Amino acid sequence: MKRSDFGYFCAGVAVGAFGHAAYPQLKEKLAPYLAGALVFAQQAFGDAIKGAAETAEAMQQGGHGDAGSFGPEFFSAAADAQAGEAA
Repeated sequence: MKRSDFGYFCAGVAVGAFGHAAYPQLKEKLAPYLAGALVFAQQAFGDAIKGAAETAEAMQQGGHGDAGSFGPEFFSAAADAQAGEAA
């Protein structure tokens, strides 16, 4: 462990101890901000999941070629083609 790593560790312990001691006061003061940040994070995560679901649905419906080409057969056919080229 380097000296700087030990310094970062000690700083983290000090901040954690302060946070634990001041938790009730910090909780009351920061509750409105944390609630707003939590709502924003939930919306952002929901939008990301919605986008991923839409992409997966488009792939399943054949938006990127044959819907069956994304199954295990797709990968085994690519491996067979590479093995044929190597021989």
